[in-house]
Amino acid sequence: MALLQRTPVVLFLFALGGALFGGLVGEALLFFSPTSLIKNTFLKSYQIGILPPATLDLVLITFTIGFTVRVNLLILLGILLGVYTYKQL
Repeated sequence: MALLQRTPVVLFLFALGGALFGGLVGEALLFFSPTSLIKNTFLKSYQIGILPPATLDLVLITFTIGFTVRVNLLILLGILLGVYTYKQL
């Protein structure tokens, strides 16, 4: 009997957990890697999003809308690891 139901929400949580794990491994490698080859290969990141954030000023209230997603190779590998773990359930 499976402990977790296979739902899209659980798949999203596994992928998010894998992305966080990949991000943590990437930050550790960034701190400890002595060569620039590792940094250039695995840790070069791309930012996707709204830069700078959009701001709507209505005098009484100000709305600021924006987001940024940072993607690198280790984060993508972490997402794949999370999806693979989900499939093994």
